[in-house]
Amino acid sequence: MADTTLLLQKSYTLIQQAAINDRNGQYSIALNLYTNGLEGLMSALKLEKNDRVIQTLKIKITEYFNRAEQLKEIIKKGYVAPPLSSPNQSCHDCVTTSPPTISHYQPPQPVYRPTAPPPSQYHPIPTNTDDLILPSVPTFNPLPTPPPFNPSAANISTITTTSSTTSLTSSSLELISSKKIENGSIGNSYETLFGDKLIGSTWIKVEDPYIRTRHQIDNFVKLIELVITKCIFKDLKSPVCNNIKLQKPSTKFKIDLTTSTESQQQEDELKLTFYQLKDQILSQYNIVFNYQFSSTIHDRSIECSNGYLIKLGRGLDFFQKPINNNNGLFSQVSTFNQDLKPCLECNIDIFKK
Repeated sequence: MADTTLLLQKSYTLIQQAAINDRNGQYSIALNLYTNGLEGLMSALKLEKNDRVIQTLKIKITEYFNRAEQLKEIIKKGYVAPPLSSPNQSCHDCVTTSPPTISHYQPPQPVYRPTAPPPSQYHPIPTNTDDLILPSVPTFNPLPTPPPFNPSAANISTITTTSSTTSLTSSSLELISSKKIENGSIGNSYETLFGDKLIGSTWIKVEDPYIRTRHQIDNFVKLIELVITKCIFKDLKSPVCNNIKLQKPSTKFKIDLTTSTESQQQEDELKLTFYQLKDQILSQYNIVFNYQFSSTIHDRSIECSNGYLIKLGRGLDFFQKPINNNNGLFSQVSTFNQDLKPCLECNIDIFKK
């Protein structure tokens, strides 16, 4: 663990601060800290040689990643933690005080959150042993926001049903595989890396802030082509499959893209490109393509309806820029075969619900 000690210590500090902010209701700050801490832990996982430490890292990475995904939903729903009544109070305490005077009495609103552990319960990372102890995160989910207290059976039944539904939909994610792509390496096409993870899907959601330039759009089209061969025309590469004619499938497939732009002009140009792409893939392959632009997007991932989540360190654009030394007179080797394209250094992590 000597080679990763500093990296683990830095990540430990970030995760510890994330957990504290999480328990204090600072969800946006906590999410950012979890994300930064996870990046360090994932890097450490690829360098670590100790089997015991590797096992611990995998368990904790899954825990932190699940909590980060849960916080995204909490933030998306606009949940705001109740304010603290004193600087020393944790906002996750269920505070019970004597009712105020009748003139301004209001029924208390229960807050379903555990007490934050004191600092003494945070264990430092050992530097001279094979053991690794990392902070734990809160396991509660404040969504949906509890309604005002009402002892009627109808309201209690509603709360119970809603909580049960929430627990069923918040499935945990398990880290299936993690690959570090070395700078200059080949053999890393989309099909090689995660093609089999698309099989069985009826929709995918792509988040990548860099689907802007021509070659980045080409990368996205390559992903669509992979979807067509893996999810729509699944027998296309079968040795017994001959003379298949292009016919519009009866079953729809859905692709949602969230990306970003640098200017309004670039957004207008992309809208025209996406409109043409949308029309083609709907008419020929029955693919419903929706897109949106976000100025705050950072994550790069592909979420599949079959439960796989593919985290792309550099997004879809992890191939090196080709050296154009032929004055554009002909297409270079590797132009159409991604497995022959040299790559930039990045990480590809695959999770499964």
